[in-house]
Amino acid sequence: MGGVSGSWEDDDKKDVTYVAKISLREEDNLHREGYFRDVEMQSLAGYIATRFNRCNPPKPVAFLEAFVVELEEREGRPVCGVERYIRGPYRKHNSNFGYVSEEERNTPQAFSHFSWHISNGEVLVVDLQGVSDVYTDPQVHSVSGKGYGRGNLGMPGIRKFLETHRCNRICHYLRLPRCNNQFQAPSPICRPIPATGTIPLTQMMHHNISILTYDPRALENKPLTSTLPLLPGSPDRIATDTVGSDSP
Repeated sequence: MGGVSGSWEDDDKKDVTYVAKISLREEDNLHREGYFRDVEMQSLAGYIATRFNRCNPPKPVAFLEAFVVELEEREGRPVCGVERYIRGPYRKHNSNFGYVSEEERNTPQAFSHFSWHISNGEVLVVDLQGVSDVYTDPQVHSVSGKGYGRGNLGMPGIRKFLETHRCNRICHYLRLPRCNNQFQAPSPICRPIPATGTIPLTQMMHHNISILTYDPRALENKPLTSTLPLLPGSPDRIATDTVGSDSP
């Protein structure tokens, strides 16, 4: 959600600074739902990141823990989104509609590809941005196009990523299938990128990735406070089949 932010230091932890994000859209502040949707997306992306890191990629990724705070002493008791402030050069790696940074770093692009694969083609995590590989403000696209805020472009957004994605060495290491073959692209859009940047020591993992049995439609009629199926503390509900691709 578009907004402004401010920061403050935690009195108990002087070395920790937090950022408060307040939407510029009046309807977001009136209904509050957008703030909880942002936390929902960041939590889902964070869980998928834990699964990504279990595969031992060259560089692990993380999403900042986000939460919603109510400002009790202000008129109307407004709410804001809060997360830890991260210092360093802030970069945007991809967008929710096919943009890819000129740097085209391997890790964030492979993570987006991984999110699509491990969710069995149900959700895609994009709009990756942050400092190094600590990300914030992701966007989730769902096949149904429902939930996950206004930035959820559904299949048009998913198709745009799959059509522009170029598999890199980390995609190959994770044994991810070439994601856009299903759309029968007229040209080899998903061609491998040059072997530069972060690459694994070995060409492929020695084990397959277990696909998550995840149905985002289960969330559509539940209150925002309901627990996400993929959140820590909930059952993984891993399918018994394992899916991997031996082809680079």
